[in-house]
Amino acid sequence: MSKFSLVVLTLVLTLPGCKSNVRDSSPSLLNNGIQVQQTKVTVDPQHAKVIMKASGATYPVEFSIRRAADPDQRMDVQGTVVDTGRGKVFGWIAKVNETVHSATLKHFPQLEVQADVDQPFEVSGYASGGSIGNGYRCGPVKSIFTPERSKTYLVKKQEKGDRFIF
Repeated sequence: MSKFSLVVLTLVLTLPGCKSNVRDSSPSLLNNGIQVQQTKVTVDPQHAKVIMKASGATYPVEFSIRRAADPDQRMDVQGTVVDTGRGKVFGWIAKVNETVHSATLKHFPQLEVQADVDQPFEVSGYASGGSIGNGYRCGPVKSIFTPERSKTYLVKKQEKGDRFIF
């Protein structure tokens, strides 16, 4: 057996055993099919709504959450958000960007989740991207707050020069 074959065989046997310290509830093409937009959440009197958005740059931002009452305290990946240029470019260009990103890459203009009230709620996000010879990764940046009944909260990742802020 060649040295290359041995390395490939070792990787094939090792990689499936890898564990992650996060859960992944983000939409996928296999599980959710083609989606033109992310599922909307309605606020009821017993919960709050959290909207996650990105602005300032076109780098995709992956958002994860952690609910205090969840028995599994690993971060739960909700999906990826990208600023498609709405309000900065012609409306039809932004709409095409949103449709293509949502349907093919599962990058949405925003993500919405329901939050339990009166319990700490953590949101984490990091941006990543790049081109040939240039990589970019910023974060994770985290925010913890306690939602109130029937309220809607906006968690926005904003690119300001070389800073990444919530």
